Amino acid sequence: MNIRTKDNLVVIVAGIGMLLSTLDTGIINVALPFFKSYFETTADIAAIAVTGYTISLAVFILPFGLLSDKFGKLSFSYIGLIIFGLSSLLCGLSANVQMLIMFRIFQGIGAAALQATSASLITTLVSAEKSSSAIGVLGIMIGVGPVLGPSLGGLLLSLNSWRGIFWLNIPFVLLGLICNHKLITNISENKYAKHIDYPGSLTNGLFVILLISGLSLLSSHSIIGTALIIASLIAVIILFKVERNKETPVVNVINLIQNKSLLVYLYETIAFGFASAIIFLMPPYLFETVFKLNSGLTGILVLGAPIGLVLFSRISSAHNNGLKDNSFSKVGLSIILCSLLLLSLYQTSLPYILVTICLFIYGVGGGYFQPANISVIMKTTDITSGSIGSLQRMVQNVAIAMGTATGSVFLNMWSHELVTAIKLGWITAGCLIIIAIALDFALNKNSFK
Repeated sequence: MNIRTKDNLVVIVAGIGMLLSTLDTGIINVALPFFKSYFETTADIAAIAVTGYTISLAVFILPFGLLSDKFGKLSFSYIGLIIFGLSSLLCGLSANVQMLIMFRIFQGIGAAALQATSASLITTLVSAEKSSSAIGVLGIMIGVGPVLGPSLGGLLLSLNSWRGIFWLNIPFVLLGLICNHKLITNISENKYAKHIDYPGSLTNGLFVILLISGLSLLSSHSIIGTALIIASLIAVIILFKVERNKETPVVNVINLIQNKSLLVYLYETIAFGFASAIIFLMPPYLFETVFKLNSGLTGILVLGAPIGLVLFSRISSAHNNGLKDNSFSKVGLSIILCSLLLLSLYQTSLPYILVTICLFIYGVGGGYFQPANISVIMKTTDITSGSIGSLQRMVQNVAIAMGTATGSVFLNMWSHELVTAIKLGWITAGCLIIIAIALDFALNKNSFK
């Protein structure tokens, strides 16, 4: 197999894995009211189909990163595609909400295997001259998936095809399996003897379950949600004590504390994930509730962010040879901050198309930031390791859950003043981005010299 073919196949496998796993994070959000009625259940139970997927993804992604180092990233990605494809098929065949929830949890496990391997597949198997471009593709998939999911879900519901929400994954899974199989049979992959940290994995899993469950309940059951979040903080303390003396920990807390660069870059991931959740959550409320626009027009207007991200992920990757990650990261964060500032200053007396323009600007910033952030994080440690890629994805998934929960709290608290709630969301996200920019400049004072 020649190098060009290998590179293309790896990008397809990694890209499909990241697209499908992020797409299904929110694809059924718009269908929850339908599932509540169709399965004759409550809104809280129907919502478990969303949180169950998110929790299983976040719980398994770190141990899967270690396992992929031990057994091979291609093999683990292959298994992830099989699990994801079968569970997608079974989700569409669900006869009751219990079956749907169970298969969504399995789908999240498959998604964890895909996200744990996507970045490391590129950094270990793609040739050096194509690596930046390949990371750019991955950045596109990460950005487009969460936005495209609700849009596709809404379209399929309008066509009376709720099962298609899950079955649309299957052709992509089959393509990924074909490409993955060709790679496995034609190239060899380095594997590393690693011990699996079961106590650390269990403790990290407990932390994730408590945190995401607490965040999901915060807007509707604030006392229970707050208690679970506090319990998750206790779990973090336990995790630190469990992990600090391990030779091969699932979370290398000592390395995290000592590696200031990695801490800053992971914080940037958190800030971007939080801001992205806010930027995707708030505009539909503004367009549909404040401006009284229909869902079809709203769906078009919110495409500003993903369009900007797709276009400028490709542009930034074409102009970044891997040596400009820090500069591109700063540029991206600065553009994101500008968009959030403009959104927070927006007045409803102005044309609503200006909101779409601001969303496009946000997407431009995301296009510069996301690929550079992934690349620079992968370079902070051994790039052959799947652990760092899975850590980056877990952190961003948790940050997205935090942003969604915070935005939901604002919308519930100021339900009669939606514009205030929406602006608070944008201002909060902007504050996190300001901190990220300040930390980045403090870390890399001479980046632009």
